Amino acid sequence: MSFTTIPFEILIEICDYLHPSDLYNLTMVCKRYRSLLWDKTSTTTQLIWKSSRKKFILNLNVDPPEKMSEQEFIWLMLLSNKCMFCDQTDKFELTMHWEFRMYCCFKCLNERTICKLTLLHKYNFPEELFACLSQLQKNPNPRDPPLYLMKDVENLLKQYNYEKDKKTWIKERQDKIIKLNIENEQYNTLHDQVRYDHTERLERLLRKLHDFYSNNRVY
Repeated sequence: MSFTTIPFEILIEICDYLHPSDLYNLTMVCKRYRSLLWDKTSTTTQLIWKSSRKKFILNLNVDPPEKMSEQEFIWLMLLSNKCMFCDQTDKFELTMHWEFRMYCCFKCLNERTICKLTLLHKYNFPEELFACLSQLQKNPNPRDPPLYLMKDVENLLKQYNYEKDKKTWIKERQDKIIKLNIENEQYNTLHDQVRYDHTERLERLLRKLHDFYSNNRVY
Protein backbone atom coordinates (compact mmCIF):
# COMPACT_ATOMS: atom_id res chain seq x y z
CA MET A 1 0.00 0.00 0.00
CA SER A 2 1.42 3.38 -1.00
CA PHE A 3 1.05 6.54 1.05
CA THR A 4 -1.35 8.01 -1.51
CA THR A 5 -3.72 5.03 -1.27
CA ILE A 6 -4.09 4.95 2.50
CA PRO A 7 -7.77 4.64 3.45
CA PHE A 8 -9.34 7.90 4.54
CA GLU A 9 -10.08 6.45 7.99
CA ILE A 10 -6.38 5.85 8.64
CA LEU A 11 -5.37 9.15 7.05
CA ILE A 12 -7.73 11.01 9.40
CA GLU A 13 -6.07 9.26 12.35
CA ILE A 14 -2.63 10.32 11.06
CA CYS A 15 -3.80 13.92 10.68
CA ASP A 16 -4.55 14.02 14.39
CA TYR A 17 -0.78 14.11 15.00
CA LEU A 18 0.05 16.81 12.48
CA HIS A 19 0.67 20.54 12.92
CA PRO A 20 -1.46 22.81 10.66
CA SER A 21 1.60 23.56 8.55
CA ASP A 22 2.02 19.82 7.95
CA LEU A 23 -1.64 19.52 7.03
CA TYR A 24 -1.17 22.29 4.49
CA ASN A 25 1.88 20.54 3.03
CA LEU A 26 -0.15 17.36 2.82
CA THR A 27 -2.74 19.09 0.63
CA MET A 28 -0.04 19.52 -2.02
CA VAL A 29 0.88 15.84 -2.18
CA CYS A 30 -2.00 14.81 -4.42
CA LYS A 31 -5.57 15.66 -5.42
CA ARG A 32 -6.93 12.98 -3.12
CA TYR A 33 -5.44 14.58 -0.02
CA ARG A 34 -6.38 18.01 -1.16
CA SER A 35 -10.01 16.98 -1.65
CA LEU A 36 -10.08 15.73 1.93
CA LEU A 37 -8.17 18.51 3.64
CA TRP A 38 -9.34 21.52 1.65
CA ASP A 39 -13.07 20.88 1.79
CA LYS A 40 -14.57 23.93 3.51
CA THR A 41 -18.01 22.35 3.97
CA SER A 42 -17.02 18.95 5.35
CA THR A 43 -17.53 18.59 9.11
CA THR A 44 -14.76 15.99 9.22
CA THR A 45 -12.29 18.29 7.49
CA GLN A 46 -13.13 21.22 9.75
CA LEU A 47 -12.64 19.02 12.82
CA ILE A 48 -9.23 17.87 11.55
CA TRP A 49 -7.99 21.45 11.24
CA LYS A 50 -9.64 22.60 14.44
CA SER A 51 -8.10 19.78 16.42
CA SER A 52 -4.67 20.53 14.99
CA ARG A 53 -5.04 24.25 15.71
CA LYS A 54 -6.00 23.70 19.33
CA LYS A 55 -3.31 21.10 19.89
CA PHE A 56 -0.34 22.85 18.31
CA ILE A 57 -1.11 26.60 18.26
CA LEU A 58 -1.73 27.34 21.89
CA ASN A 59 -2.49 31.05 21.51
CA LEU A 60 -5.04 30.41 18.79
CA ASN A 61 -7.77 29.03 21.01
CA VAL A 62 -10.74 30.98 19.66
CA ASP A 63 -12.88 29.89 16.74
CA PRO A 64 -12.94 31.56 13.31
CA PRO A 65 -15.46 34.31 12.56
CA GLU A 66 -18.83 33.24 11.23
CA LYS A 67 -18.69 31.83 7.67
CA MET A 68 -14.87 31.47 7.73
CA SER A 69 -13.41 27.99 7.39
CA GLU A 70 -10.73 26.64 9.72
CA GLN A 71 -8.28 26.44 6.81
CA GLU A 72 -8.69 30.10 5.89
CA PHE A 73 -8.55 31.13 9.55
CA ILE A 74 -5.28 29.29 10.20
CA TRP A 75 -3.82 30.45 6.90
CA LEU A 76 -4.46 34.12 7.67
CA MET A 77 -3.42 33.86 11.29
CA LEU A 78 -0.21 31.90 10.88
CA LEU A 79 0.68 30.10 7.67
CA SER A 80 0.68 32.86 5.05
CA ASN A 81 4.22 34.12 4.67
CA LYS A 82 4.05 36.51 1.74
CA CYS A 83 1.86 39.29 0.41
CA MET A 84 -1.46 38.01 -0.92
CA PHE A 85 -1.04 40.10 -4.08
CA CYS A 86 2.69 40.14 -4.87
CA ASP A 87 5.91 38.28 -4.04
CA GLN A 88 6.92 40.45 -1.08
CA THR A 89 8.22 38.20 1.72
CA ASP A 90 9.91 40.71 4.02
CA LYS A 91 7.91 40.20 7.23
CA PHE A 92 8.48 43.81 8.28
CA GLU A 93 6.82 44.99 5.08
CA LEU A 94 3.82 42.74 5.70
CA THR A 95 0.88 43.42 8.01
CA MET A 96 -2.38 41.67 8.74
CA HIS A 97 -5.46 43.85 8.20
CA TRP A 98 -8.17 41.60 9.56
CA GLU A 99 -10.89 44.14 8.78
CA PHE A 100 -10.10 43.52 5.10
CA ARG A 101 -9.06 39.86 5.48
CA MET A 102 -5.73 40.84 3.93
CA TYR A 103 -2.13 39.96 4.80
CA CYS A 104 -0.18 42.18 2.47
CA CYS A 105 2.57 44.72 1.93
CA PHE A 106 2.07 48.49 2.19
CA LYS A 107 2.32 48.95 -1.58
CA CYS A 108 -0.50 46.50 -2.35
CA LEU A 109 -2.56 47.91 0.50
CA ASN A 110 -2.31 51.41 -0.96
CA GLU A 111 -3.32 50.15 -4.39
CA ARG A 112 -6.53 48.67 -2.99
CA THR A 113 -7.63 51.33 -0.54
CA ILE A 114 -8.98 54.86 -0.82
CA CYS A 115 -8.98 57.66 1.75
CA LYS A 116 -12.01 59.47 3.13
CA LEU A 117 -11.03 62.84 1.65
CA THR A 118 -10.80 61.40 -1.86
CA LEU A 119 -14.18 59.72 -1.53
CA LEU A 120 -15.76 62.97 -0.35
CA HIS A 121 -14.20 65.39 -2.83
CA LYS A 122 -13.66 63.28 -5.94
CA TYR A 123 -16.51 60.78 -5.79
CA ASN A 124 -19.08 62.76 -3.79
CA PHE A 125 -19.49 59.80 -1.43
CA PRO A 126 -22.49 60.22 0.94
CA GLU A 127 -21.22 61.22 4.39
CA GLU A 128 -23.66 58.94 6.23
CA LEU A 129 -22.24 55.87 4.50
CA PHE A 130 -18.80 56.08 6.11
CA ALA A 131 -20.20 54.57 9.30
CA CYS A 132 -21.38 51.65 7.16
CA LEU A 133 -17.84 50.70 6.14
CA SER A 134 -14.99 48.93 7.90
CA GLN A 135 -11.99 51.23 7.96
CA LEU A 136 -8.32 50.41 8.20
CA GLN A 137 -7.37 49.89 11.84
CA LYS A 138 -3.62 49.68 11.35
CA ASN A 139 -2.83 52.79 9.37
CA PRO A 140 0.99 53.15 9.18
CA ASN A 141 0.55 56.87 9.85
CA PRO A 142 -2.12 57.56 12.50
CA ARG A 143 -2.39 61.18 11.34
CA ASP A 144 -3.51 60.13 7.89
CA PRO A 145 -7.24 60.21 7.09
CA PRO A 146 -9.15 56.89 7.36
CA LEU A 147 -8.65 54.35 4.59
CA TYR A 148 -11.32 52.07 3.14
CA LEU A 149 -11.12 49.08 0.86
CA MET A 150 -12.16 50.16 -2.63
CA LYS A 151 -13.97 46.86 -3.22
CA ASP A 152 -16.04 47.43 -0.06
CA VAL A 153 -16.91 50.94 -1.21
CA GLU A 154 -18.13 49.71 -4.59
CA ASN A 155 -20.22 46.91 -3.07
CA LEU A 156 -21.71 49.26 -0.49
CA LEU A 157 -22.78 51.78 -3.13
CA LYS A 158 -24.48 49.05 -5.16
CA GLN A 159 -26.46 47.92 -2.13
CA TYR A 160 -27.26 51.51 -1.14
CA ASN A 161 -28.57 52.41 -4.58
CA TYR A 162 -30.70 49.28 -4.66
CA GLU A 163 -32.38 49.84 -1.28
CA LYS A 164 -35.70 51.66 -1.18
CA ASP A 165 -35.80 52.27 2.57
CA LYS A 166 -32.31 53.76 2.78
CA LYS A 167 -32.70 55.16 6.30
CA THR A 168 -33.50 51.75 7.82
CA TRP A 169 -30.82 50.04 5.76
CA ILE A 170 -28.15 52.54 6.90
CA LYS A 171 -29.08 52.10 10.57
CA GLU A 172 -28.92 48.30 10.32
CA ARG A 173 -25.63 48.48 8.47
CA GLN A 174 -24.11 50.89 11.01
CA ASP A 175 -25.10 48.64 13.92
CA LYS A 176 -23.50 45.69 12.16
CA ILE A 177 -20.26 47.61 11.53
CA ILE A 178 -19.99 48.65 15.19
CA LYS A 179 -20.00 44.98 16.24
CA LEU A 180 -17.72 44.03 13.36
CA ASN A 181 -15.14 46.69 14.29
CA ILE A 182 -14.89 45.26 17.81
CA GLU A 183 -14.46 41.76 16.41
CA ASN A 184 -11.85 42.91 13.88
CA GLU A 185 -9.80 44.60 16.57
CA GLN A 186 -9.82 41.43 18.65
CA TYR A 187 -8.70 39.28 15.73
CA ASN A 188 -5.99 41.77 14.73
CA THR A 189 -4.62 41.61 18.28
CA LEU A 190 -4.87 37.83 18.31
CA HIS A 191 -3.00 37.62 15.03
CA ASP A 192 -0.08 39.61 16.43
CA GLN A 193 0.06 37.40 19.51
CA VAL A 194 0.05 34.22 17.44
CA ARG A 195 2.44 35.24 14.67
CA TYR A 196 5.01 37.37 16.51
CA ASP A 197 6.96 36.77 19.69
CA HIS A 198 7.59 39.60 22.15
CA THR A 199 10.88 40.65 20.53
CA GLU A 200 9.40 40.86 17.04
CA ARG A 201 6.34 42.79 18.24
CA LEU A 202 8.66 45.32 19.88
CA GLU A 203 10.83 45.61 16.77
CA ARG A 204 7.79 46.16 14.57
CA LEU A 205 6.57 48.89 16.90
CA LEU A 206 9.95 50.64 16.88
CA ARG A 207 10.08 50.51 13.09
CA LYS A 208 6.64 52.07 12.85
CA LEU A 209 7.62 54.84 15.24
CA HIS A 210 10.81 55.48 13.28
CA ASP A 211 8.90 55.64 9.97
CA PHE A 212 6.27 57.89 11.48
CA TYR A 213 8.69 60.45 12.87
CA SER A 214 10.90 60.29 9.77
CA ASN A 215 7.92 61.14 7.56
CA ASN A 216 6.74 63.94 9.85
CA ARG A 217 10.07 65.61 10.61
CA VAL A 218 9.88 69.35 11.12
CA TYR A 219 12.77 71.41 9.70
